[in-house]
Amino acid sequence: MSGTGWSQWLTKARLLEIARYSAVGFGTFLLDTASLIALHGGAHLQLALATALAFALASLVNFVLSRQWVFEQASAGATPRAALIRYTVVVLLGLGVTAALVPVLSGTGLDYRIAKILVSAVVGVGNYFAFPRWVFRAAARPGALA
Repeated sequence: MSGTGWSQWLTKARLLEIARYSAVGFGTFLLDTASLIALHGGAHLQLALATALAFALASLVNFVLSRQWVFEQASAGATPRAALIRYTVVVLLGLGVTAALVPVLSGTGLDYRIAKILVSAVVGVGNYFAFPRWVFRAAARPGALA
C-alpha cells in the first residue's frame, strides 16, 4: 500500500479494533496454551488431541468476544447463526493447521510450546483478515452464508 493507502486503512477506529483483537487474541491464546499444557503436560493426552481440544475451547471464547466486542460494527448485520457457521469454518481451518503443524514442528526437535506460539501467530493474522470480511459481515441475501 502507498502512504496514502496506509493512512486511509490505519484509522483510529482500525487501531482500536487491532488493540481489541490483540487483547482478545492474547487472552484466548493464554487460555489455549494453558489448556494445552494442562492436557498434554498434566493429563498426558496425546499432543495432537490436546492441541485440538485446547484450540476448540479458546475458539469458543474468542467467537463470543470477537462478535460482541472486537468486530461489533462488522457483525451488526450478521445473524449469530450465519456468523457462527462461518466462524466454525475458519476455526476448523485454523484447527487443522494447528493440529498438524504443532506436532510436525515438535517432531523436528522444537519444543511444543514454541511450536504452538509460532503456529498461533500465523493463524491469528489470517483470522484478523477473515473475521470482519467474511465471518462477521451480513450475508449477501437472507439465508446465504457466502
